[in-house]
Order: sequence, then structure tokens, then C-alpha cells
Amino acid sequence: MPAASASSSGGLLGGLLPPCGTTTYPFKAWGDSSAYCAFPNLGFESGATKWTLSGKASVVTGNEPWHVSGSGTHALQLGPGATAQSSTLPVNLLDPWVRLFAHSSAANGSLRVQVVFRGLLGNLTEVLNVGSLSPGSYSSWQPTQRVLSSLALPVLTTSAQVVLTSTASSGTWQVDDVYLDPCASKLG
Repeated sequence: MPAASASSSGGLLGGLLPPCGTTTYPFKAWGDSSAYCAFPNLGFESGATKWTLSGKASVVTGNEPWHVSGSGTHALQLGPGATAQSSTLPVNLLDPWVRLFAHSSAANGSLRVQVVFRGLLGNLTEVLNVGSLSPGSYSSWQPTQRVLSSLALPVLTTSAQVVLTSTASSGTWQVDDVYLDPCASKLG
């Protein structure tokens, strides 16, 4: 069943900083009541639209079993060395958290999660290696823990992208429903 949604006004500073859009509570069943914004084409239901895939990355049939973003039927698959980069999502204030669903199919290496921060003109402000998922913890579909992207956004940051990379030399990773929890949603 899809998670409930609400409109995000950007909290106390909504008029000064870009809103990330409509928020939802996709991880509430796991005790996380934070509001999240979805990265564009979060569930890969539109193929690779809004994502840049390289190496052995592709969109495949399959979905996380809880259907938190609706009745989806597709997921991202990352083979050995493959990378996927999302399009940008506006961010504001401090501490955006990244959270997603992942599944390892006999992968012998981790899934690296990075956040790329961009400024007002699209310029790169910082790249953070924010998490490394161990294949043993994801032998079946699981929601990840909240992955902290930074203690504070780099100065003049207006948007973020997620970069997912399989460090495995065999096996695959599958990813579905990629979300961002901007701190500003907690201040409203």
C-alpha cells in the first residue's frame, strides 16, 4: 500500500529555500516517521528516465514487496561495476538523509551510496561517500537505514543527486524507491 503524502512547504524557511516537493512517509512501517521527498522516477517505473546508467546497469522487472510508492513492477539492477546517477532534487537546510530499498542477488561486493551536491548554477559543491551496503544484510529486499549525507549542506547548495555503484565483481544489486528526507521537513 502506498505511503500517505503531504505537501512540503519547506518548513520555517520555505520562502527562502527551494522545496523538495510533495512528501510522503514510506518508512513508517519500520518506525521512521520522517517525511521524505522522492527522487524523480524513484521506482524506475518509467524505465531509466531521470537516471543516467552506465556499465551493467538496467531496469528490470521486480519491485520491493511492500509497494510503498504504489503498485510498481520495476527496479534498478546494478551488475558488477555498474553505476546509476539520479537527476537532481532540490534540497534545503541541514542533514538530508537518503533512504531506499535494496536487495543483493549473490553480490560479492557492497553497494556504494554517494550524494552529489550542486549549487545554484548546477556547479559541483561536494561529493560525499555516505554509505556502503553489505550484501549479507540484503539477501532479500530490505529498507536501508537512514544514510546521513552530511552534517550540513555545503554553502550555496541547492540540489542533490544520488549515485549508486556496485563494487561487486559478481552477482547483482537491485534498488527501488529512492528517497531524500530534507531537514527542513522536520522544522515546519
